[in-house]
Amino acid sequence: MSRRIRGRAAGIAATLLLACAPWAQADPGYDYPLEDPLAATVVGTPEEFRAALPENLPLALRELPPPVERPTPEVLGYARPLHYGLAAQDGPAPLAYVIAGTGGDALGANNRLLARILHDAGFHVVTLPSPTTVTFMLNAATHPVPGRMSADVADLYRLMRLVDARVSAELDIEGRYLTGYSLGATQAAFVARHDETAGAFGFRRVLLVNPAVDVYGSVRRLDALLLEGLPQGIADLPVFLERTMAQLKRLYGEGDPLRFETDVLYRAYLRARPDRDNLAGMVGLAFRLALANMAFAADLITDSGVILPAGSDPDIGDSLEPYLMRSFGMTFAEYVDRLLLPYHRAREPGLTRESLIAESDLRRIAPYLRNATHIGVVTNRDEPILDDAELGFLSETFGERAYIYPHGGHLGNIGQHQTARDIQRFLTGERR
Repeated sequence: MSRRIRGRAAGIAATLLLACAPWAQADPGYDYPLEDPLAATVVGTPEEFRAALPENLPLALRELPPPVERPTPEVLGYARPLHYGLAAQDGPAPLAYVIAGTGGDALGANNRLLARILHDAGFHVVTLPSPTTVTFMLNAATHPVPGRMSADVADLYRLMRLVDARVSAELDIEGRYLTGYSLGATQAAFVARHDETAGAFGFRRVLLVNPAVDVYGSVRRLDALLLEGLPQGIADLPVFLERTMAQLKRLYGEGDPLRFETDVLYRAYLRARPDRDNLAGMVGLAFRLALANMAFAADLITDSGVILPAGSDPDIGDSLEPYLMRSFGMTFAEYVDRLLLPYHRAREPGLTRESLIAESDLRRIAPYLRNATHIGVVTNRDEPILDDAELGFLSETFGERAYIYPHGGHLGNIGQHQTARDIQRFLTGERR
């Protein structure tokens, strides 16, 4: 059978699997309102559909001595020191770790939301920054060019052990649990597998929230979304921002302040549905901004000479505009080819692009995930970072441990009452 025919057959099989899966029919309690995946990704969960969670989460920002010492470029001084978040219960409780997605810091919005969900279920909660943040790269990364799964997981695991030693001295901990969202969910799967041999945590339950299956495939989809909104690439950015802000301002009404809050965005969306190009551009731009920040910092820290001239050490007062625009214009494929692969190939001459990419695919550890009954997944049928074959993989691999909702986009429905309840239910071991 030819590769092309095998590919078409696999796609048909995945589609049939999705159609016949037991989660294909919406649960009567699932009332998330936005059926457009891009709108859901941008807007999130409106107030009337959110889980009833305590508002006053005792989430404190804790400082940690950096496990990696390196010089701090002046323009990256904002990324010191290294922080994690801690929301403790008053008495003995299980401890859940949360790994942020691309560009997410310890107290980012989705980390805080998951911390509220888990703390409400009775967990102590530790929130961690993503290895893609400048803070992590500067303070905790042995190899400060994020994107190689084995290196990022090793750094995450070391950071988690340091945090665990600290919190164990002050908390009464009844077992350890792990979750993460988006890229952080994919990394959580590899962290859990690493722990099977390293044995520092012995995670009782692990939940992957909206993971990428093939990280590089998901990133290509995000880059494609950006080009829907900016057909000429990053050169279109000023026009795109002006058009988008003007459209939002019209939707808010004369004299209303322009606020980027979930409920305000939801009302604006209902008033006049933005076109797909604008929504796609917003989603793609959010990722590109995180990538640009990561690429700029990786180039500067390693003195690779890709974005800034080799030997550069810019001061706070220097104009960085040409270098920032160069960062914004870099696709993820270019980041891999010009920064990530050369960096690691210099340390491992036989490394190929194909093997580097394969490291970040959950299908590489499919037998482990299939047999690890303590690991579950939460995602959506309309998840824009996945294709049908990848959704079929999650359904087939996790079976009854997969919570797959009809719609919700990428992370748009985490706060919805049924989704939040299912997150709590899986991690506490409550039967469905």
